Amino acid sequence: MAVVVTPGLGRSGVGLGHLVPVKGTLNASAYQDILDNFMLPTLWEQFGDDPFLFQHDCAPVHKARSIKTWMMLPSHTCGNPGLIPRGIIHGTRYNIGDKIRYTCVMGYVLEGHAVLTCIVSPGSGASWDFPAPFCRAEGACGGTLRGTTGTISSPHFPSEYENSADCTWSILAEPGDTIALVFTDFQLEDRYDFLEISGTEAPSIWLTGMNLPSPVISSKNWLRLHFTSDSNHRRKGFSAQYQVKKAIELKSRGVKMLPNKDTSHKNAVLSQGGLTADICPDPGIPENGKRIGSSFHVGASIQFSCDDSYVLQGSKSITCQRVTETLAAWSDHRPICRTKLCVFTCEVNEIKMLCLIP
Repeated sequence: MAVVVTPGLGRSGVGLGHLVPVKGTLNASAYQDILDNFMLPTLWEQFGDDPFLFQHDCAPVHKARSIKTWMMLPSHTCGNPGLIPRGIIHGTRYNIGDKIRYTCVMGYVLEGHAVLTCIVSPGSGASWDFPAPFCRAEGACGGTLRGTTGTISSPHFPSEYENSADCTWSILAEPGDTIALVFTDFQLEDRYDFLEISGTEAPSIWLTGMNLPSPVISSKNWLRLHFTSDSNHRRKGFSAQYQVKKAIELKSRGVKMLPNKDTSHKNAVLSQGGLTADICPDPGIPENGKRIGSSFHVGASIQFSCDDSYVLQGSKSITCQRVTETLAAWSDHRPICRTKLCVFTCEVNEIKMLCLIP
């Protein structure tokens, strides 16, 4: 059995840290566990916000690639997350472990996470654990969802949404988690009403029209949906189910939360839970087209074709696939049937050209 002494370094009178017994050989994984669960809490307890120096020798375990990556923290500050419209920010420190808090002016309700903590992820530097919240007028549509599963629908769904709608929803999970969003219905006025989704690899995903979108998987621990409609025409709207994919351990996803002075650092095993769907939503039948296949279970495929004088645009066949342990979705959205274009030679002002007539 080996005994590791966690540090108390940087100024006189602080002394040693905890004695940590280690059974067997001390490998890189066990050493990182000591750094996460003993060294960091000790440093926060002994030094608080003051600077400190951490030093270890050249033992092989200290030179392991994973430990070097752990030690490489490109940035110690998250930066000012900025003011929000009709909001107030409380706090002026933005370094690792610091917290800031948001509130709204009278007549507005805060949506999102009110308190943000600056955390660090090896390889990507310091960042806030949640996006900045926003202030919503009292009585306006939208909201914040924090459950492991749930449903988001446009106003009045399945009835038509109103004109000039402006709604924002935030889905929040714990750092290290991801979120799967699967649409079960989607009907917006094409190119005039939009659903914008942020929190993915792309800066934003813009959705419009009548096609059922493909599943959306977050790259962060949050998703934000912003729905807007214009002043003309209305449609049925949309409905989507979401599920949070829980991390087994925060550090297993490469995310390490530094504990503050008030709390101890814990890696909790987070339970799975949520929807129990083995069936994809009904993809519908394209207008002026046909669908072959009636099973919507995971693994089933359906085919599409179009009536005479129409041509299929999109996938001829889609398959029901499992997105997470408890969510299923089609491999692609429903195709559409467009009118065939007739091509012939015509003459305009004595100039011959190819003319297209739908």
